[in-house]
Amino acid sequence: MTPAEALVRFRRFYDEFSESWIARLEEVYTPGFAFRDPFHAIHGDYEALRGYFHRVLTALAETKFITEDSAIGSDGCYVRWRWEWRRRARDPRRVVPGVTHLRLAADGRVAEHTDLFDAAEGFYETLPVIGGALRAIKRRL
Repeated sequence: MTPAEALVRFRRFYDEFSESWIARLEEVYTPGFAFRDPFHAIHGDYEALRGYFHRVLTALAETKFITEDSAIGSDGCYVRWRWEWRRRARDPRRVVPGVTHLRLAADGRVAEHTDLFDAAEGFYETLPVIGGALRAIKRRL
């Protein structure tokens, strides 16, 4: 599989993020993969990654990833995306922009996945107690 084909598969995985895709992680991630985002680091454990993705799907009233752009670079592939979510159905929709850096195995599956986004603004600032403190610190800076 070429890097371009692997990017198409990766983008489809996130654009169609669902329980059915989570069950098929072995098609997207190679054994021994490394996954990192501001919340977790998971190494080669499909069940841990499934559990994490399942919590993202079920802990929120709404969650959706939209991949917007991708590129192949000299040190891997990049996907620009946004995460739209609501904690409760009546809450306003939050939009968190981010970028994923990927390194692919020879077969096109993801060997390394690193998500880069502002977890404070995108998530922690929405929490009742912590959010108020973070917003106050940001204003003072």
